[in-house]
Amino acid sequence: MIKQTKKFLDKLTLIFDLFGALLINFFYYLLKRDENNRKNYILAYAPYSDNPWILNKIFFDLKSSSNKRQNYKVFYSLISLSIFRLKNGGNIFSMHQSNVKKLFLAGFKLSDISTYYTHTRINQKGIKHIAKLKNIFCQNNYEYALLKSCEIPEEKIISFPVGLHPNFLVKNDNLKNIKDREFDVLFCLRYIMNNNHYSSRKRYNFIIQLSNILAKSNFKVCIMGDGWNQIRKSIYKEVVLLNPPYKDYGLIYRNSKIYCNPSLVEGGPISLAEAFSSGCIICTTPVGLSFNLCIDDDFSFLIPFDKSVNFWYEKISNLIARKYSHKNYRIFVNSRKSKIKNITFKKLSSKLEKIMLDKN
Repeated sequence: MIKQTKKFLDKLTLIFDLFGALLINFFYYLLKRDENNRKNYILAYAPYSDNPWILNKIFFDLKSSSNKRQNYKVFYSLISLSIFRLKNGGNIFSMHQSNVKKLFLAGFKLSDISTYYTHTRINQKGIKHIAKLKNIFCQNNYEYALLKSCEIPEEKIISFPVGLHPNFLVKNDNLKNIKDREFDVLFCLRYIMNNNHYSSRKRYNFIIQLSNILAKSNFKVCIMGDGWNQIRKSIYKEVVLLNPPYKDYGLIYRNSKIYCNPSLVEGGPISLAEAFSSGCIICTTPVGLSFNLCIDDDFSFLIPFDKSVNFWYEKISNLIARKYSHKNYRIFVNSRKSKIKNITFKKLSSKLEKIMLDKN
């Protein structure tokens, strides 16, 4: 009963939000503000505080990395977004394509909206309507190709990875050699209880099985992220569960030999970029950012989706058994620099501003 009441109130709030914004937008176009209003703001519509959490976080990271912080504005309601735009103008940036429909119903022109696209679900609805938007920012090369195959004009599609925080930009001399790192294997993701989509997409059970097998074979395994202590009983006691502040994540990456990502569907993950820049050997399924970062990288391995836990175990065992020369390792880490330099939040902020602010 409580859940049904909450759903009803949420729907009522959304209807009020849509109607109010529609009314304000009517006056916006009636006054022809779109022709003479200033456009020096990036107006991010990000109604979800927690889902999709990573996109909202990215926007705040972009803002904090920019010299034009005052130009970044975040809105959680359509009415507040409409009022601000009526007074000050601005470029609308939908933090996820699922919000575009609400913006359209609230009276915003599709041609005025840009969105950050991520295929969080394989079966996307309304992908054809995305072609009517001003710009589509996408996280990885796979999504870029997917959008292009849907006959969306190439000039509208902008490659825009999830971004790399300054904490993970470390000089080569400060990176430990592989053999000197404490953790043999690292997984980095949060655990969300009772979320079937997230569970199947991230393959929680697969990660638990693989972690347990590795730990029982005396490999030192770490799972880093929020929520894993909820299921501590399912995880072998020797597996280390860590949930440090985000600012300390880099310390764990730089102390881990192999980073593993067995996900079935990913826009990123951002942890892959963080591990990549931290000098970890990468073992990942061919998803998301692996197409941007791991192709032609001697220390990155793309493992097919159908491979079993035992296959992953054998692959990891063989990689750890190898001897890595200090000299070759430094050459390898240095070769990753060219791929990392363009995905810093500083660089991405400049790119976003050039597209959203300089060209109107």
